[in-house]
This record gives sequence, structure tokens and C-alpha cells, in this order.
Amino acid sequence: PWYRSMPAFGVYLLLAGILVLFIVKWNARRLTREKQQLERLVAERTREVTAQKTEIEKQRDLAQRQKKRIENQNRDIKDSIKYARRIQNAILPPEDFLSDFIPECFVMNLPKDIVSGDFYWFSEKNNRLVIAVADCTGHGVPGAFMSMLGMAFLNEIVNKNNIVQPAEILYYLRIYVINSLHQRGQSGETRDGMDISLMAINTNTLELEFAGAFNPLCIIRNGELTVLRGDRMPIGIHEKISETFTNHRFSLKRDDR
Repeated sequence: PWYRSMPAFGVYLLLAGILVLFIVKWNARRLTREKQQLERLVAERTREVTAQKTEIEKQRDLAQRQKKRIENQNRDIKDSIKYARRIQNAILPPEDFLSDFIPECFVMNLPKDIVSGDFYWFSEKNNRLVIAVADCTGHGVPGAFMSMLGMAFLNEIVNKNNIVQPAEILYYLRIYVINSLHQRGQSGETRDGMDISLMAINTNTLELEFAGAFNPLCIIRNGELTVLRGDRMPIGIHEKISETFTNHRFSLKRDDR
């Protein structure tokens, strides 16, 4: 039959070749499309990674600038506080003034922060050596502001107004603090102020007078301790604002501490 003749077999081979060629071409086009799709996907991912890298670098640069700015601000603030410490230390009375009256004496001042809310103060007026040690509300800069006010008010009361009785000094000191801070005793109002020990020693008779706001005075004689208690109310607004401070008296001897 004709389909088994040589021309028929030639046609079969030709058709088989065409089929193989079609399959090869189709597969090549499929691979090309997949390659193009993969290239587009890689390019898209590359753009995303590049954009993310750029954003990360921008954020890193921004973070470094912010860190640098914060470091500069902290350095400026710290330098300012250190300078404030110099001013605070300059205002504190010199120890050699006290040693002129009490040769065997010392002052221990260990601030918690660069500037302190604690302060000591002394002065000599009308043959009386007036000594105060105070603990202001807060630490650091807020406490330092209070300490500056406290020293200024004590100078005003003792050195300018010639008031040397401890209880009276604390009375006026409380008034000065309340008025300067505009304290009214209202609900939610901050009650800034200070606790203080204040004594006045008659340099001729060694008669000691003491008044305290929460803080006491300790006296050691022959190994025995005597404590003069302060009143349980601060220098500042308080429920006991109408009460006066107690003025204690004590006769000192040469070897008392």
C-alpha cells in the first residue's frame, strides 16, 4: 500500500522532524519567557533591596546625627552643671572661717550629684557663732536652687537683720521660703523646702541655743550622747505653719563635741 511506500516513509520522517523542531522551538520559547520573568523578578527584588539599603543608610545617618546632637547637648548640660558647682562651692562659707573659732573642726560635704541640695552655712554676729546644716527638697539641680535660696535667706536674716536666736531665724527663714515659692497650701501644690539644724554659740559664755526643723543636734560629753530634737515641721508650707520653733538652750564645756 501507498502508506508503506518509500515516499510515505519520507513524509513520515519529515513530519517527525517538523514535530521535533516544533517541540524544541516551543520549549526554547518557554525557557526564554521563564528567564525573562526571572530577570524581572530579580530586578524587582534588587530594586527593593537597594531601596531598603538606602533607607537603612539614611536611618543610620539620622541616628548618628541624633546621637551626636544628644552627646553635644549632654556635654553642654554637664558643663553648665559643673560650672554651677563652682558657683555653689564659691558661695559656701570657707572652712577656715569656722576654724578661727573652733580649731578642731571639719566639714564633711559629700554631694550625691554634681551640685547638691544639702548645704552648710555659718556666720559670726554679736559674739555668736551661728552654724546651720540643711537638707533641701530634692537632689541635683532642683536641690541646688533651694540651697542657694537658703544661704541667701540666712545671710539676709542673720547678717543684715541681726537676728541670732535660732528659733527666730527659722521662723523668718520659713516665711522667706513660703513667700519666694508662692506657697499657699493648696491641694496638689509642691511643698518644696528644707530640713535644717541651726545653732548659735555665745563665743564668750559658751551658751548654746538650738532650733531644728526635723533635724537634731548631737552633743557628746565625756563619752555620753545628748540629743536636742528638732521640731517635726519643715522650712516651708506645712500643717503646723502657725506653730513656732522650739529654742533649746545648753551650756557647753571646752571639750564638748
